Amino acid sequence: MRSTGRRAIRLRRLPRAIGAAARVWSIIARIRLERFIRTKGTDTMNAHDIIRDEVLSWPGVTEEPHRFGGMEFRLGRRELGHLHGDYLADLPFPVRIREELVRDGKAMPHHILPQSGWVSYPIRDECAIPGALDLFRLAYDRATARSQFEVRGSEKGEATTPNSELRTPNTRAS
Repeated sequence: MRSTGRRAIRLRRLPRAIGAAARVWSIIARIRLERFIRTKGTDTMNAHDIIRDEVLSWPGVTEEPHRFGGMEFRLGRRELGHLHGDYLADLPFPVRIREELVRDGKAMPHHILPQSGWVSYPIRDECAIPGALDLFRLAYDRATARSQFEVRGSEKGEATTPNSELRTPNTRAS
């Protein structure tokens, strides 16, 4: 009986997943159509390889298949973002940074999770590649800056509040 309940939950999630996939493919289809019309069917751009080669040249960055399709770039356990082919980049940021990026026209709200910190960046042509790289670099710089600090002040038995946490460099004086 319990497995029937799990199956019902999965089935209820199915329309949302299908809708999300349809939104991604509609964005990709629009970009493909625009490229086809603009290049008269001779599009040879390979944004995925250009972005992949650059991002993987940064220290510590690895790639693996993304669970929703595409290729994901990681720094340790942290996802820097992922590419859906040559057409779309999705990157996670805090909501505050997402709001700035969207306001400044550097990205658009995520195609599936618009209220989250995630952003989407359509790669319409070769001119869009530097903008995608800028977003990946921002994600990378934020990840590497955070890894140089640690949260201290949470000794055993000590109450930790947001005000009691101090960010200090990992290097300690002896």
